[in-house]
Amino acid sequence: MDGSIPGSSDEFVRRVSSRAYDMRRHLKQSIDSISYDVLETNPWREESKPVYVLTQRENQLWTMKTRRNRSEVEKELGLLFSKGGKWKTEIGNKSKQSRTTTKFQMLVEDIREGVLVFEDENDAVKYCDVLQGGGQGCEGIAEIEASSVFDICSKMRALAVLFRRGRTPPMPENLQLNLRARKRSLEDQEDLI
Repeated sequence: MDGSIPGSSDEFVRRVSSRAYDMRRHLKQSIDSISYDVLETNPWREESKPVYVLTQRENQLWTMKTRRNRSEVEKELGLLFSKGGKWKTEIGNKSKQSRTTTKFQMLVEDIREGVLVFEDENDAVKYCDVLQGGGQGCEGIAEIEASSVFDICSKMRALAVLFRRGRTPPMPENLQLNLRARKRSLEDQEDLI
């Protein structure tokens, strides 16, 4: 993959279908995703932990659509729809009993709003500047208690996208793609069956 523009649509399809392209895409997603955590609950035990959120028009929180795997729902559906049965065959005088099971697998995900939360004020300011430069409407940052952020997220049925201090967040376009991307596919599950 030399970075040149493909000469035909067939060449383009061949390139993006290649193992090298897929490996590079997965590596880029992995590198980007280690800079943030997607959380439903407050990871801090302290009573008072200030964090910084991005704001947009009329002091609303800045959010991005975020895909979340629902493994607890997958497990429940697996238990509900898994079938176990017995079959019996007789060959001559020999009786053979065996147990067959059918494993039910389903990929369950949902997409919710993800509130961008920063541990470091300077990181929040820089990211807001990047969003403003891209015309995406970030108007500023607000300091808020972590527990309040997670209370708001709970009421909104939103997730928190937490950027830890000292980690470089991906560019907004890459972050949007990564947050919406499927983390796995049904094809990945075929190996487990």
